[in-house]
Amino acid sequence: MTEYKMNKKKNKLLIIGLIFLSISLVSCGQTRQDKTETIIAKLNLIESQKTNYKFQIEPLKYQATGKDSIRIFELEKQLSDEEITKRITKAFNEGLSNADVNDLYVFTQSSAFEKLFNQGELFTLISAQFKDIDNEINNITNNFNERVEKPTNKFGPIFIDRENGFYATVDYDYSTENKDIKLEDKPSLTSKDILEVKKVFSTYNDQPEISIVFTKEGAKKFYLFTKENIGKPVAIVIAKHIVSMPTVNSEIIGGKASISGNFTEDEIDKMIEILKNK
Repeated sequence: MTEYKMNKKKNKLLIIGLIFLSISLVSCGQTRQDKTETIIAKLNLIESQKTNYKFQIEPLKYQATGKDSIRIFELEKQLSDEEITKRITKAFNEGLSNADVNDLYVFTQSSAFEKLFNQGELFTLISAQFKDIDNEINNITNNFNERVEKPTNKFGPIFIDRENGFYATVDYDYSTENKDIKLEDKPSLTSKDILEVKKVFSTYNDQPEISIVFTKEGAKKFYLFTKENIGKPVAIVIAKHIVSMPTVNSEIIGGKASISGNFTEDEIDKMIEILKNK
């Protein structure tokens, strides 16, 4: 090995040593509480807890009444940043020694931590290896979410002088003909409640459909709309025509819906454009 290469290697080792010495010195000047708070922030533990409980609590808000509503409000107060930090700190105190906390603290200051957590390179590579399993889970989830019975292809659009939207039906019974079904005066949801609308193809028969994702407020309206109309048909009106009249099998949480029927791609595209023009 040449003298130049040896000196270069020594300099590199010296720089690495100085970096770790710097981290160690900084670490020594920090209290256990300081280190714990840094670790919590670096690992994004507060947001993780808030997100986890948000997905559990939000659907309950749509159903809760009376004392349950008050209890949910109280639970949300217990999920403030300060309260979450206290609880996680308590877990650290119960489960980690000072040496453990120091090791974690030093690791969170390293380049390896940045590559693993902040840049997300490794997680992206790992996720790619599980894509086939994720796709299967999504397919199963979609099957469970089929809670609205789609109308048969025999259903034909029915002219009606109403604005675009999702309508509840009035005075319906099982003997009522489609053409005789009456709708509420106002739609329960309109285009303003839609966040995203696009064309997709059915996994069952490869036919084009309209996929709808509602806004946060729209998702709440859609949940209540489906909950109040279980066992009944609901009407979807576009361009002064009832284009679909599915029967609701159960309430839907998740804020998604689809419009299907005996439509050509051109007809689907035109309806999507109409729904996009809010």
